[in-house]
Amino acid sequence: MTAIPIIQQIVAILVSLILLLVTIQLIRKHKLREEYALLWLLATIAILILSIFGSIVGALARFLNIAYSPTLPLVAGLIFALVVLLSQSVALSSQANQNRDLAQGMALMEFRLRELEGEIDSKDTSHLEDDGDVDRS
Repeated sequence: MTAIPIIQQIVAILVSLILLLVTIQLIRKHKLREEYALLWLLATIAILILSIFGSIVGALARFLNIAYSPTLPLVAGLIFALVVLLSQSVALSSQANQNRDLAQGMALMEFRLRELEGEIDSKDTSHLEDDGDVDRS
């Protein structure tokens, strides 16, 4: 098993600290919803821990029988990204369905409102015609 080179470890620590700061800033500014904030915080802290303690990566690589241990965080990150993309696709599909349902409901309400307004207008006009007050010029 090969150890993670110190330069790569330092870069990984810096990147994970920057990601942690960005995640916290997004949470503070309410740009990241709560259900995703916990996921991103946990992932960022896991990246930071694995970056600091490279021996954990080596031990996991040995346990999983991976020949080159630095590929483990890369593969784990790829799997994490795929899971996040899938969950976002599910959420996006759900919102698209909700938007369609809302648009259809609104169109039905507008149609019914126009029908009701038409009934009121026709009653007002017929009432005026019965009294002879309608100006027929």
